[in-house]
Amino acid sequence: MKTFKFSGFTLVEMAVVLVIMALLLGGLLSPLTAQMDQKNYTEVKRALESAKEALMGYGLSNKHLPCPDKTAGANNGINDRPNDGVEDFSAAGNCITQEGNLPWATLSLAERDPWEQRFIYRVTAAYSQRAPLFTFGLATNGNLRVCNAALCAVPRLTDVAVAVIVSKGKNAGSCSTAPSPPACADERANDDGNNDFVSHTPTVTGSANGEYDDVVVWLSSNILINRMVTAGQLP
Repeated sequence: MKTFKFSGFTLVEMAVVLVIMALLLGGLLSPLTAQMDQKNYTEVKRALESAKEALMGYGLSNKHLPCPDKTAGANNGINDRPNDGVEDFSAAGNCITQEGNLPWATLSLAERDPWEQRFIYRVTAAYSQRAPLFTFGLATNGNLRVCNAALCAVPRLTDVAVAVIVSKGKNAGSCSTAPSPPACADERANDDGNNDFVSHTPTVTGSANGEYDDVVVWLSSNILINRMVTAGQLP
């Protein structure tokens, strides 16, 4: 009787093929991931500059800056409702909160950054008050500081910002501290609800203050006042 011999891949050969395929795919995917990251960071920087221009345009039209859209709390009407993109302020003319979402609907901007996170926005109280409250003038300085690191030592990038806008970047605020602390001090400075912010080039896990990939822009009192004087809105 004639016998037939079947040939094929052995398990070892199959394993070698799978390893080679994985290496090839990894080599292809890494450049694509890097290109996508670069595209997203270019896009977010453009969006933040557009937001900064929108703030100046709003200020020129209204003689004050918009309030943030609050991120929590009760729905008390169109100007006091969380996460709707509309600035939130009281009948007295104060902001409900000085830090919250960038009011994208009020400014006609995109709601989210390329990583599907809303932009953080903080504004100086004196610049966001509206009638009947006192509004800002030539001698009114901003009180927001943008620093090189969380300790906010000199030299600082500015001491007189009137508004700061933050994208939490690719990690969406989930900074990695592995293998050990520090506990992402620079990133935490941008979502801790105070007047100090940090802006610098991205850093990786294991850096002095941990991972950092936030993108930050700010509007200084000097620039806004100069624009308003040029437009005849001040003094």
